[in-house]
Amino acid sequence: MNGVNGTDNVIGKLAAERSAQKSYWTEHSVETTVEAMMLDSQAKVIDKEERPEVLGMLGSVKGKRVMELGAGIGRFTGDLGAQAKSLLALDFIQRLIEENERQHGHMGNITFKAGDACELEAEPESFDVVFTNWLLMYLGDDEVSKLMHNMLTWLTEGGVLFFRESCFKPSGDKKRGNNPTHYRSPKDYFAVVDALELQESDGQYSHFELISCKCVDTYVRVKKNQSQICWKWRKVYTQESGKKEFRHFLDNQQYQTNGILRYERIFGQGYVSTGGFETTKVCTTFVLSVSA
Repeated sequence: MNGVNGTDNVIGKLAAERSAQKSYWTEHSVETTVEAMMLDSQAKVIDKEERPEVLGMLGSVKGKRVMELGAGIGRFTGDLGAQAKSLLALDFIQRLIEENERQHGHMGNITFKAGDACELEAEPESFDVVFTNWLLMYLGDDEVSKLMHNMLTWLTEGGVLFFRESCFKPSGDKKRGNNPTHYRSPKDYFAVVDALELQESDGQYSHFELISCKCVDTYVRVKKNQSQICWKWRKVYTQESGKKEFRHFLDNQQYQTNGILRYERIFGQGYVSTGGFETTKVCTTFVLSVSA
């Protein structure tokens, strides 16, 4: 009986999450404008600089099969469609995807679909790129994990996952009453992706390997907001289970407290690497300048 109740609670929680997010975006998408999509009075100014910056971090999608989740009115759809071999643009608000199709339907290589990203079905390894901009923060934790699993399945070997999220705080200045957005820490997204691993039909294991993680400079410059973060990942295969990325060694061993204390015992206080005084001086200067 407890198992049944537990399942019902999970289903109820997911339904409540979807209802809250749909109500939120139904309210904020009455006008299908860039200001409404970015929830910011300076949207047109920011978009001119931010959009090419984000696309630059993504890199070329020329000749690729691209999936765009949370496509909205198509702020990125036109640019993606201009390069891609094919593009699936999906959003769960009907009027937004209809406006997107009105603007970009003439391109001929774009399929427009209204629906929930978490309920989307696609064939394994049928896409080369999955692109999302401000999507995961509108999903609950379980939904993020489920979607990450699906995206890993949909991507071909070497395929790219790119997502951008607002961390810690909102991006825009539009006043909002009830705001169900999840402003997570970057480490929360790292934790979800790092925990993900699939065993393929041939016995190999697939996971995401980090290519880059960077804040959006436009928001730093215009809004003094360093919390707009972009991640770019690549799907890779390994013969054995378990990730062995160098950044995991740095995070979990070399630069943990015990590791730093070990270096200090050998080289003196303040040494966090075996590079000695000159390396430590440069690293310390960099850290202090960023912190300031």
